[in-house]
Amino acid sequence: MSLRAAYSGRGALGVLATLVLMLAVFTLVLLVGTGSARADVFGPISLVSASAIPGSSGNQQVDYAHDAAISGDGRYVAFDGSFGGRTGVWRRDLQTGAVVPVAAETFEEPATSAPDADLPSISADGRYVSFTTTARLDPTDDLNRGPDVYVRDMTKAPSEEGAYTLASAVDGSSAGLTYEPTGKTASIEFEELHNGAIAAGRTALSADGRTVVFVTTAISNLVGPGTPAMQVVVRNLDSQHTELVSVADDPATGVPLAGQPVSQQESGETYGAVFSGIGGKAPIFNSPQPYEPPTPAGASISADGTTVAWMGVSVGRQVHLLSGEAPRASYTEPLWRRIADGPGAPVRRITGGSDPSNPACAGSGEASLPGKATLSDPCQGPFAATQEGGAGIWRGGAGDPIPRLSGDGYSVVLLANAPLVALGENFGITEPQSDLYEVNMHEGLTRVAALRPLTELAGGDQQDLGENGPIEDLGISPDGSHIAFTTKRTVFPLGSPAYISAPSSVAGMLELFVIDTADDTLMRVSQGFGGEPSEHPHVATAPGIDPYTHQGDGAMSPSFTDQGNVVAFTSTASNLAFGDGNTPPLGADNFDGSDAFVVSRVIFDSQATPQSISPVPPPPPLSSPWRIGVTARSRSDGKVLLYVTVPGAGTISAGAQSQVRVQVRRHGRRHQSVVSRGVASAKTAARDAGGGLTTLTLTLASHYRALAGKRLGLAGTVNVTFAAPHHATLRQSVNVTFHRTHKAKAKAKKSQVRQGSTGGGGKRK
Repeated sequence: MSLRAAYSGRGALGVLATLVLMLAVFTLVLLVGTGSARADVFGPISLVSASAIPGSSGNQQVDYAHDAAISGDGRYVAFDGSFGGRTGVWRRDLQTGAVVPVAAETFEEPATSAPDADLPSISADGRYVSFTTTARLDPTDDLNRGPDVYVRDMTKAPSEEGAYTLASAVDGSSAGLTYEPTGKTASIEFEELHNGAIAAGRTALSADGRTVVFVTTAISNLVGPGTPAMQVVVRNLDSQHTELVSVADDPATGVPLAGQPVSQQESGETYGAVFSGIGGKAPIFNSPQPYEPPTPAGASISADGTTVAWMGVSVGRQVHLLSGEAPRASYTEPLWRRIADGPGAPVRRITGGSDPSNPACAGSGEASLPGKATLSDPCQGPFAATQEGGAGIWRGGAGDPIPRLSGDGYSVVLLANAPLVALGENFGITEPQSDLYEVNMHEGLTRVAALRPLTELAGGDQQDLGENGPIEDLGISPDGSHIAFTTKRTVFPLGSPAYISAPSSVAGMLELFVIDTADDTLMRVSQGFGGEPSEHPHVATAPGIDPYTHQGDGAMSPSFTDQGNVVAFTSTASNLAFGDGNTPPLGADNFDGSDAFVVSRVIFDSQATPQSISPVPPPPPLSSPWRIGVTARSRSDGKVLLYVTVPGAGTISAGAQSQVRVQVRRHGRRHQSVVSRGVASAKTAARDAGGGLTTLTLTLASHYRALAGKRLGLAGTVNVTFAAPHHATLRQSVNVTFHRTHKAKAKAKKSQVRQGSTGGGGKRK
């Protein structure tokens, strides 16, 4: 039986288990979380890549969905994929349940058919959705054959004028960019169809939907004929202003050369400003495909439209370096520019291998970094990144290299797989996997001080996915309160943020994790509706062998609402939400079944922590409490000393009871019997009205004294009473032993002999 079939047979029980689990979580939080701090609790996961109109008989689920992007107000989710057999970009209304095409394949209106529409981003109110397509949705201005970036106004019908606005257009005009093939591929026609302009999913659109950031992947007329490919561009749809963001830096003055694109040669290849993942070549744009890894080229724009970030190459052409540094074109670093500060705003390094902006570095006069990286060098950046060898902060591999920005652009989250200098030898790992970092871009911080590691490798075994699996996708909420990432890791050794979820026993598919930056906590959010790890039907493998070998198998593309209270994501797992039924059977040619999901934080009302102040304790009594205390000490001469503490003046009486063997006559004959007898007694007066310690001596009655000389002595119980006028009589008992030692016997006999030698009634003459 497949896993999906197993779930369909336990539907009601699965839902009941989820409700019980949630009730338990609610109860726990109410018991321990009555303060004003926000609770790190997430509700059930909801499937959103399906139409769910109440009362409708046409409800259906997608074949697959990728690149989920949620609007800031939390009402809409855009995604790309295949729905009803038609590929393209779609938008789900979370209030009504309706799924409508943004730009998709259509047979009714061929002019608006866009079967290869991909990589959506969405405005805060869900009205505008950006995407990339080769379809000429604006046939008047879009005259090229390659991919272009469009923005759809969802308040207009697809065929209505103004429904689609071409964003990849020349400055000051609505005319689209024109593209030229590089001639470096086997087919010029292939280049014309697959290279042009692309916008990253989730982060290409400002909150108001009127500013778009994209990357040119072909030679264009952006700032004139022959503008090199791989440039970062921002387009304001209202003013029709197209601005080159990845401007070249004047090495003499450090001032950006406005309007001058970035280009650098290495090994016969031309590198632009943006990392492509395939050397100097541009990435190929394809229509949505099952298990398609994310396009590595792209850029992010902050929600307020002020700031842009990208993973850069040709770094030496874009930013100010140490005077002796000359990195190769393929050297990578994440770059950042605040375009709101005007044409003179410099491109800044987010983090890197050196830090010439550190005032201490500037004062040192250092021209280049020494051979061995050390943080004692004021010019050293956080990472041991070798510029001469072409390596950098991002060395390729699994993961999304595009930095993501908070709403104001000053918080950046990014992936890096260069080793941190602070980790020394880094467990001896030669090819480290990617880790997640947050960087503060406010002025006045060195790059070392600005960087905060959010994950860290947990061991030296590079094959252990639980300890060293790569971080593959990431996101940050506009307000910066939450950071999300996806990984197969199960071990998180850093103490900050503190991991508060129950880890999986073994590494499985990619899981979604969320960091609450206010509470400094980290938790796994994606899980089956019964609480188990994410999974889908797979071929059984031996322990320690990963059964999910496709890149991107599991959770991907996290996207937050404005305050981070809802996160959207996609996942190929089939057990996250009850009723998920699009997972293909094992052995299918296109195994995917990915869906878009949302999950909400459970928000508890802030309550003041209850406080109580106990009353002042009463003063201690002026006199001791009315009680007695008794301790006893056996003496070697067969006597017992009693130490009696009394509360005041009165009479102390003590009597000892023991079990003794006596002879009794019964029926004219003598028999032995064990009976309880009083064997000793004492009485004295306590005259001090304030109480105190009184000593009594108990001596055995004459006919019981011989019993004290036995080997074990004579055991008994002493009952002490204290009587005082106008008070209740106090009683206490203590166990004692009357024991006369051999030494005491010999001393007594010697004394008797001495007394006998002087006896006889007369004196010696």
